[in-house]
Amino acid sequence: MSMLAAPAWAAGERKVLVLYSLGSDSASAWQRLINKGLTTELADKNLTSALGIFEERFDAVRVGDEQAQAGMEQYLRTKYANIKFDAIITENYVAARFLSERPDLFRGVPRHYVNHGRLDWTPSDGIAYQVHADFDRAIGIIPQVAPDVRHVVVIGDSTERMQESVTGMRKAAAGYDKQMRFEYWDQLSYDEIFRLAALLRPGSAIFLLPTYHDVTGERRRPVDIARKLAATTQVPVFTNWEAIVVPGVVGGYVVSAERIGRAIAAILMQQKPDIAGIPGYLFDYGAAQRFHLQNIPPTAQWLNRPRSVFEEYLWQILAGATLIVLEGILISALIVALRGRRQTLSALHDERNQLEARVMQRTLELMIANTKLEQLATTDPLTGIGNRRRMTEQINKELERSRRFKHPLSLLMVDIDHFKNVNDVYGHEAGDRAIVAVAKALAGGMRNIDMASRFGGEEFVLLMPETEINVASGAAERLRCDVADLRIEGDNGELITLTVSIGVAASAPEGAPDSASSLISRADKALYQAKHQGRDRVVSA
Repeated sequence: MSMLAAPAWAAGERKVLVLYSLGSDSASAWQRLINKGLTTELADKNLTSALGIFEERFDAVRVGDEQAQAGMEQYLRTKYANIKFDAIITENYVAARFLSERPDLFRGVPRHYVNHGRLDWTPSDGIAYQVHADFDRAIGIIPQVAPDVRHVVVIGDSTERMQESVTGMRKAAAGYDKQMRFEYWDQLSYDEIFRLAALLRPGSAIFLLPTYHDVTGERRRPVDIARKLAATTQVPVFTNWEAIVVPGVVGGYVVSAERIGRAIAAILMQQKPDIAGIPGYLFDYGAAQRFHLQNIPPTAQWLNRPRSVFEEYLWQILAGATLIVLEGILISALIVALRGRRQTLSALHDERNQLEARVMQRTLELMIANTKLEQLATTDPLTGIGNRRRMTEQINKELERSRRFKHPLSLLMVDIDHFKNVNDVYGHEAGDRAIVAVAKALAGGMRNIDMASRFGGEEFVLLMPETEINVASGAAERLRCDVADLRIEGDNGELITLTVSIGVAASAPEGAPDSASSLISRADKALYQAKHQGRDRVVSA
């Protein structure tokens, strides 16, 4: 196999200074992706050791553009006074502006301005490699993957640089004004943005530009804004910036920071960078599933996509297959080589023991999996307490124990009063929060031997072993008061109060026939009486 010849400069170390605008990897998700692309590309080419890379960061994300540049010129002159650089590379607008305004700094050293972010600008002292945001594609992907969207909110800020992007969005949006209505939130505070985003409903979408300021001057990292929006809104969040595509953000047609890092690596190696290939389609798998996106371009890159079982355990599968093959070869060799019957039987016996151990291991794994499935089948997914199936099984067990040992057993049937009004007035999400809060109050107000379950909709059943009906009625009254003290927050911030009606029944007297259905029926009749008598009360059968 022939090997690629190393470049001529690889015989001696090539010294390059790289200036980054946005700070350290820990402060900037964009910078972290840049570094990933750079180091990966150099490692792939096995040229890391042939390069002397010196990196300096302006940290504009945390301290601002002007503050990041203050004192940097003297710092660089002092630190690198005795180093002769072969090239200087800047990434992004702050570093590009700083270097272009200082032609005497490292005079004579070739300069490369990557992703400088300055429209219609050509440097007089170097080569510019500008990555242009394609807003037409960035907007055009929205109706393709989410055809139900009719309203798009564009989030930006009022800075001069960001307003260039907002202007680009407005121009591109003009071609889609018959399909979608566009709204621009570039003069709002962060609190207003998050509050309004929470009110958006299906049929809307958000397009998030890399915003660092709000109208009050407060600074935040774009990745932090993206995470907050993903947790706040109920609509898909699109963007044109790779560093913003965090779990929960859909993505779209984005400028890839990782590919910019690879472009910088190409310049370090004195190669022509692929600037046109930097933008591309990028989607978060979980967000795409949540919002039922369709028609995803086949060239799109996926983030956070769960791997298949084969991908997840590829090496284990290969190792297992190899082991099986080796075991087969070993057994065959033993059968041929062993001279006596006793040695052959011993080898077979050892193999059988190994197989038995594997069977036992697989059986144990199957039992664990079945236990998890059983738990899922008997648990209400919304509240986390038992469901109707689990409660019915438990009632039968406790009735049998009550008959055998002649111990009392009581059952409470609980129903949230006027629950339909909660859903109609405050919304189904508020209704879900109400059900969860009531379930927590009921379960938290019971003993360890008691059991609470959601029987269906807004109805709950509480089972109280070793409890007379008068004691159960007292406990029911206490639980009724606990629920009345709850305050549930509605979708618009208003507080919702709840009441419950409770029917109490006890197991049949000694010698009388009883069953789970009859005990539930008696409690249900008592609940009906409580409803009929005006609700928000306890009635015993």
